[in-house]
Amino acid sequence: MNYSPAKRSTVIIEAPKADLNGLPSRYVHPGELDILIYLIRSAEARTVVEFGCNSGRTAAAILRNVDSVERYVGVDVRPGYSFACKVQAREVPAVPGELAIGDKRFELLLRDRGTFDLTPDDLPSCDVVFIDADHSRPAVLNDRKLAKAIVRPGGLVVYHDDNGLEVVDVSLALDGLADEGAEIVHIAGTWLAFERM
Repeated sequence: MNYSPAKRSTVIIEAPKADLNGLPSRYVHPGELDILIYLIRSAEARTVVEFGCNSGRTAAAILRNVDSVERYVGVDVRPGYSFACKVQAREVPAVPGELAIGDKRFELLLRDRGTFDLTPDDLPSCDVVFIDADHSRPAVLNDRKLAKAIVRPGGLVVYHDDNGLEVVDVSLALDGLADEGAEIVHIAGTWLAFERM
């Protein structure tokens, strides 16, 4: 959790505790959902898109804690998808979106290859995109390209698993984007990073 990228700036964000009662904590570190919810509130988000919604835990937390959200689109893969990063081999959800599916604001998009099977026309214009899907470099770059096409000016793209670990390519991809001029900021003490469009 002490990762600090050499090529990008790092900020500290103190976020108030969110209501996460009853939600699983797998794949998230203490305080990360609080910070993600804080960022989404700061963007006054009405529409949120999540790449890699898994069980829908993050969607459920955001829908519970951010009153401004009117629409939430979760994207995931169908069973049989093979992640490039072996550490993700067991991350294809048995029931995608199950924790948020009961909320009328939540929509689920399932594709055989996840976001690789989508174009910007398949997604709504939005205020925030949360990228937490396939953690290979090609997937992160594809997801950012999609996000840039649908996030309104002033909106946010938030990345998960910016941890510097070699088992995933997220930090490598974000460092490469920073070399090309992208202003992607790491959040200290988390595996989160964000970029304002």
